[in-house]
Amino acid sequence: MKKMKSLFMAILCAAVMMSACKKNNEVVEDLTPQTLSGDITTSITLTANKTWILNGYVRIMDGVTLTIEAGTVIKGDKATKAALIVERGGKIMAVGTASKPIIFTSNQAAGSRNIGDWSGVIICGKAPVNFVGGEGQYEGGILGLGVNTARYGGTNANDNSGVLKFVRIEYAGIAIQTDKEINSLTFCGVGAGTVVENVQVSFGGDDGFEWFGGTVNCKNLIAYKCTDDDFDFEFGYVGRVQYAISIKDPNIADAAGASNGIECDNGTTVNDNTPANKPMLSNFTFIGPGSAATVNVKHNAGVIFRKGTRFVLRNSLILDHLKSGLTIATIEAGDRLFAGESDFKNNLVFCAAANSNFKVSTAGTNFATDVILKSFALNATNMNAELSSVAAAGITSATLVNPVLTLTANSVAKTGASFTGLTGFDVVAFRGAMDTNNWATGWANFDPQNVAY
Repeated sequence: MKKMKSLFMAILCAAVMMSACKKNNEVVEDLTPQTLSGDITTSITLTANKTWILNGYVRIMDGVTLTIEAGTVIKGDKATKAALIVERGGKIMAVGTASKPIIFTSNQAAGSRNIGDWSGVIICGKAPVNFVGGEGQYEGGILGLGVNTARYGGTNANDNSGVLKFVRIEYAGIAIQTDKEINSLTFCGVGAGTVVENVQVSFGGDDGFEWFGGTVNCKNLIAYKCTDDDFDFEFGYVGRVQYAISIKDPNIADAAGASNGIECDNGTTVNDNTPANKPMLSNFTFIGPGSAATVNVKHNAGVIFRKGTRFVLRNSLILDHLKSGLTIATIEAGDRLFAGESDFKNNLVFCAAANSNFKVSTAGTNFATDVILKSFALNATNMNAELSSVAAAGITSATLVNPVLTLTANSVAKTGASFTGLTGFDVVAFRGAMDTNNWATGWANFDPQNVAY
């Protein structure tokens, strides 16, 4: 009997050990990097128990859905300048959580990552743009994969390109040619059926977020230490963005010398491309590079509006930039603001350079000087105000490392917001991206260089 018991126990132990080995082998196999390349023509799911490598330009084709599980890490290959392109009719379903964000990052090791290690994410949809003919191709076809690659635009304002929730995009963004770049995240004619919430881009080599036309609405966006503009709107974008953060580094700037919180144009011509570009923006917090900025960064503006764009920017904090808080760069953009086709209202502004809160780059009839623009911005209708310092905004901590942009109990920004005449926004009392709820907690990361993915 004792021999039988001993034999039984030996068999049981062997079975347990074999089972454990099998499970361990499965884990090792699952964690082996999986490469994606070329055109994806069948719907697939990227699972969180694997690391995925983008090799070259990876295209999600018309009718195909790319699903990404919460917690999944996707790395862009540096050698091939990888990009993920969601073509018109394709979908990306990237639904992370606050505790398990989806991460797009460099394939370089921790400590060795650099700005522009890979290209970025491009999403193309069927919503209207203001090109002649109603559609365009990403940067005029600069990707070099033929006339049908990264085409966008159409007539479906409610087009659905999928979902981005709790997503980080790190170390992306490269210049392919002069003035033709891939941004960290680009929305090309993306429609209002698409959901974009809680997305952070950091250390981008060009713009953080860029909208080429379209109607997609977004919430809870963070652009951290990007090289060029953090939020760029053109070609007829008419969607809404609420709760967004722009944080500039004093030593990082575009080679051309401009690195703005917002750059907003109308399109390829100065005046009247239709639909007219008119982003509807509320509750932004812009933290500029401050007086310690290096030479190129000194050209940084908080927000700059050019060409024939219209815009709405309300209830926001524009702090510590050097060129200006608000710049009106063309006569046409100024005329639209003066006529009430644009809004700059209920914002709090502090510029690190003295007397530079409001600037006019090209004098026009309505805004001939900085002083006239300032008087207009501060009048009783527009209700903007100047602050004496960053600290006067009452932000918990505006440091570049681990910023906490919630408002202190006595912050002047806790009241004063107005949504009169606007629809589709959360109606809140506070100005800036956050009141007391730090919605970046858990999923955002301000030190991705030192994360071992």
